[in-house]
Amino acid sequence: MSRSDRLRLSGACALVCAMGAGAAWAQAPNPARAGATDAAAATEAARKNVPQQPTDSGVLAALAERGIYTRLLLNMELAANPSGGIDQGATASQYVVGGADFDLDKLVGWSGGRIQATIIGIKSRSLTSFYIGGGTSAQENSAPFTLFRFLDLSFHQNFSLYNKNDLAFSIGRMSAFQTFAKSPFSTLFQNHAHSGALYGFSQSSGTVLAPLSTWGGRISYRPSDKTYVHAGSFSIDPATLDAGTHLWDFSSSRITGQNYMLETGYETDFHNDPMPGRIRLGAWYLDAARNDVYLNTEGRSFTRYGGARLTHRHGNGIYIMGDQVLSRPDLKSRRNLAMFASMVYNRSDAEAIKYTAKVGLVKTGTFAGRDSDTFGVVASTLKMPDKQVAFLSERRALGGGAGRVNSEGYVLEAAYSYALAPGVTVAPNIQYLHKPDSRVTPNYPRDIQDALVLGVRINANLGALFNFPRIQ
Repeated sequence: MSRSDRLRLSGACALVCAMGAGAAWAQAPNPARAGATDAAAATEAARKNVPQQPTDSGVLAALAERGIYTRLLLNMELAANPSGGIDQGATASQYVVGGADFDLDKLVGWSGGRIQATIIGIKSRSLTSFYIGGGTSAQENSAPFTLFRFLDLSFHQNFSLYNKNDLAFSIGRMSAFQTFAKSPFSTLFQNHAHSGALYGFSQSSGTVLAPLSTWGGRISYRPSDKTYVHAGSFSIDPATLDAGTHLWDFSSSRITGQNYMLETGYETDFHNDPMPGRIRLGAWYLDAARNDVYLNTEGRSFTRYGGARLTHRHGNGIYIMGDQVLSRPDLKSRRNLAMFASMVYNRSDAEAIKYTAKVGLVKTGTFAGRDSDTFGVVASTLKMPDKQVAFLSERRALGGGAGRVNSEGYVLEAAYSYALAPGVTVAPNIQYLHKPDSRVTPNYPRDIQDALVLGVRINANLGALFNFPRIQ
């Protein structure tokens, strides 16, 4: 047995053991309510690590010859808070993503076209909802309910105007951040403030992110290999947040409006820059009604006086994100030190979040012979507007408490990602939540204690582990 075969076998065995242990760990009695997962971003990041020399025999190779390429990704996040929060405990949250890409050129002679179909299944128990009681989720992949749905069902078409494939569009069921606000560091951490899509965007716009999807479309143009412009529109559909929505429910009857997005940026990679970096600037405009977090239609507190909630339209905001390799001693190696940062700013004062920001460092290549391992540290902050603070303070009073809730919270995280085998990583992490907000438990009568969280994140791209053929 070759060394690569031993690595793949050890990775598969470790994955089975971890999934079995996690499923039996941390039982809790009540349903959870938590954040979202950026499974689409994780899938894409993992797919980029698939070896370029896939297996050339077997059923999957035969399908690839005809234009059908399969993929499968497993993810699990374990978390425990030995101190802080409302209570102490441990939970596990996991998902499976499977799908296929259909190359229409090979299948029917349609040049530049493909269909992408991806299904996700999630069983989630959120440490933040069950035990901590507030702050951003300690598990990025936690979801508000168990689900089995299409993460993506879309048609993609490339055109060559001035350069090969410089114009592309997509349409179908999708999540906004399959294209927008992508970061190579989105899968290295576990807290939702640091992992997945930009935290605060979905909460401020109503636009769904993975594991949910909605009707949408986007168009991209690349004037050069280093510059691009994305434009897109995504439906605001409350049905996506309904636990009763099933796999084949593609109805548009509950759509309330559209979110329009624009992003432009400059980006390089190791193929065209020895010290690569990225800068992205994006904005959104929301043409859909959103409830005011504090006021009713009479301009008074909804919590104290009831009535109908005041609604707003035309919400908008901006985001900026970037990263840069700071040090790369050996240009023949991809071992490096990089810095990244981002900020999301919501111009409305009627939403739950005013802005979020984060900054961090990632060292790729740690110890001798560990070129693919990473070690990262990151700090983030979340600021709530005055209306949200007033709403939560009044809810605290209803629960028997007193005083004004904190308007700002902070999260620190350090994570080491160990590359166990091709496509398989195990990432222990430690998180510290300072001044966690009470959005999850608004009637809690006191400030929630700072929480220390110990976690482990396991990612397994079986396509990389077993050399699935990959669409080019």
